[in-house]
Amino acid sequence: MRIIILKDQISHKLNSVSEAVIYAAMERHIDCEPLDLSGFLIAPSKTSCPDYIRKISEYIRQEKADAVVCTGSFSMKLMTAVKAQENHPIYCYGIIGEYFCPPSIASVNLDCYFVPHEEIKTKLVRKGIPQEKIFVTGIPVKKSFRERIGKAAARNYLVIPRQRRVYLLLAEGLSETNIRRLCQELAESETNDYVFYIPTPRCSEIRDRLMRFASGDPHIQIITYTQKLNVYIQSADAILLRPDHIFCTEAAVSGVPMVHVALESDTGNEKNTFFVSHEMAVIGNGIRDTIRKAKRFAEEKAMAARVIQMQYRNISSDAAEKIIEIIQKTCQKTSGGTNSFTERKKI
Repeated sequence: MRIIILKDQISHKLNSVSEAVIYAAMERHIDCEPLDLSGFLIAPSKTSCPDYIRKISEYIRQEKADAVVCTGSFSMKLMTAVKAQENHPIYCYGIIGEYFCPPSIASVNLDCYFVPHEEIKTKLVRKGIPQEKIFVTGIPVKKSFRERIGKAAARNYLVIPRQRRVYLLLAEGLSETNIRRLCQELAESETNDYVFYIPTPRCSEIRDRLMRFASGDPHIQIITYTQKLNVYIQSADAILLRPDHIFCTEAAVSGVPMVHVALESDTGNEKNTFFVSHEMAVIGNGIRDTIRKAKRFAEEKAMAARVIQMQYRNISSDAAEKIIEIIQKTCQKTSGGTNSFTERKKI
């Protein structure tokens, strides 16, 4: 069996989703190949370009693929156009990697949809998507985040004293000024021994400036994004971050309390709504409130345990495996044993 994954853009978010599905396929000895569309899918209007649709169709035929998995809105629209143009289209699946109903979903027509939660399935049905096409799987995340080693083991690995309070700031989407303000607020209010980890990209100007800012301060540790980010996450008493579907899912799968940083300029945010409404995170309204709530997670173990319990209840850790299993079953069931796109074209 051969699966092609279409990625809309080069980003941590979609790359991590694709990577998780690819590894799940490999574990079942299934050939799974990513196809990056970032060079073309810059504007939504290009998803209906006849020349490009033919080009993608030919590529799929040449690759003798059995299924195509879309990881974003552009690729879903593109495959909808491919399916409409082809007489015997390949089986297409869409991963909804968000905790709300995509506005453009009504214009998409795929064979199956993988959604993160039962609540999203209900919304898709209301949009007119047949419920038999919708499977609640969760959002795929890298295997490292799903391998819970526990806070004690994570701290042993990082050589962190067990009694030290550990805070982790995922700073994507935050200005350097707000990062510094969070550090200063924590320094002024935290009276216990603590460390504030801040992952940053390698070889970036903001990393260099933050390194200078934190120089000489034993409580602030600037780290580069690393293969061991999951260990830093699991060592933390609380994670501070701007609400993001993938980052929040990775933190929830790891079982760590989250504080969503909502700045004064923010208005209603659907990314906040899902996790907060299901008690998997709290919102920090401004810098001071964010730090206050992060400290509460470190101080009130029952509060932290409740949030982790709700994360476990609402977030699936084996989404990638579920997706591959469903693709196998649906392709075999609907094709009658003839899976390849090329072979079906000859029928």
